[in-house]
Amino acid sequence: MRTTATLRAVLDFDLTDYIGNARAVGRDLLDPALRAWMAQAYEDTAVLLALDRDRLSRSEYTMLRFAELVFQAEWKLALPGGEAPQEVASRGGGPLDRRGKRYQPYGNVRLLNHLLGTSSHAPDGAVERACWQTIRTTAESWRAYEQRTLEGTEKWAQDALPSDRQLTERIARLGSLVSLTAGRTPAPRPAAPEPPRHWRDYTLSPHGPANVLEHLAVLPQTTQHDEVTFLRVIHLVEATTWGVLARVMSAAEWLRGGRWEYAAECLGRAADLAAAQTEALLVMRRTMPVEHFQGFREATGDASAVQAFPTQLLHIHLLGVHPEKTGALAEATENAYVLMHQNPDFEPLRELLRWVPAEEAGRRVLDAAHRLDQELFAWRKIHFGVALRYLPTESTGSGGTSGAPYLRSFYQDRLFDEDRSLLPQHRFGPSTALSPWIRSRPALSPFN
Repeated sequence: MRTTATLRAVLDFDLTDYIGNARAVGRDLLDPALRAWMAQAYEDTAVLLALDRDRLSRSEYTMLRFAELVFQAEWKLALPGGEAPQEVASRGGGPLDRRGKRYQPYGNVRLLNHLLGTSSHAPDGAVERACWQTIRTTAESWRAYEQRTLEGTEKWAQDALPSDRQLTERIARLGSLVSLTAGRTPAPRPAAPEPPRHWRDYTLSPHGPANVLEHLAVLPQTTQHDEVTFLRVIHLVEATTWGVLARVMSAAEWLRGGRWEYAAECLGRAADLAAAQTEALLVMRRTMPVEHFQGFREATGDASAVQAFPTQLLHIHLLGVHPEKTGALAEATENAYVLMHQNPDFEPLRELLRWVPAEEAGRRVLDAAHRLDQELFAWRKIHFGVALRYLPTESTGSGGTSGAPYLRSFYQDRLFDEDRSLLPQHRFGPSTALSPWIRSRPALSPFN
């Protein structure tokens, strides 16, 4: 009976009403009764999926698994003050169950991972294709939103609008980003013009991915227009980073096996994605005024890029664990397990490249790796510049880091020096002591 009641309540949930409520006032002011219902629905859905999965049809399971991701974000945001790791452990939760306004629920990142296929053991080629599809769909959706804003026909998140000049430049830059996807992905199916009501329109319909990216993934905490910009950039950076990470991990395996041609191809593809990542960040850097960021910054809570799992794991697979990042990573309990790579048995790409031969096949590997290194360094320089521009000198960064000083300490960490010589590997200091509560997990897993 409990299973039937929960299933009916979840499947009857009105997503049109939820999205409309969040857009009208900002997610930070979501109707408390609605958020409380969703938080309880998350707990009920999690139990149902764990204990009664065999009683569900395939379509019911698909919809409930997706609903769990949506509800979990509101369950975490229902405790905006957050929890200390000890509190999570005391109630039997794991590192990924930490509640509060943190990166994952703030950006609806798990919905994005659902579309990218990074919540399962997908091949690197499949992840790359999904990443390019998400980049194109997101950029086209965002461009249309800004065009409607410029024309005066858009209705939500219209406080503190950019100037017409800034909107025009933003639209042009998004067009350039879309052009980078040419030949890499088919044209996406369009999203519904208004948020659909039922889960099936987000999970079982061919238009589902577009509906998720258009209506569900981007729910700003405020009604400030440029918080939409901030969230869109988060999604584009997440998508590109996952694609780069998948290809770098694959390249590492080819290098271990001496398959230089395949390693070079993977690194070249990773560099293409990294170039798109830089373009995405430049959209915000060139068109969002500082005062607009200050207008919604407080509403981002404890969300921080330190909590962005693929970003931290990519840096480690490229260069190893940076000594200056261990403290911040240990505090970000969602990703603290990445510090387990702080051991002499782990070989990042920088170490594997030392074994590449000098002949033609090896040079192609090093050329591709150098191009990837240049693209990622360009992104880190811009990211550092964003921190300098948008954060006051005396302020802390998001998530409690020191902001620009924190980024300054490692943004120049690279594979190659200016002479294209491989830089030395980091020296290991004392390994960071991790709580037994922290557990390892695969890069691609249902926890993403």
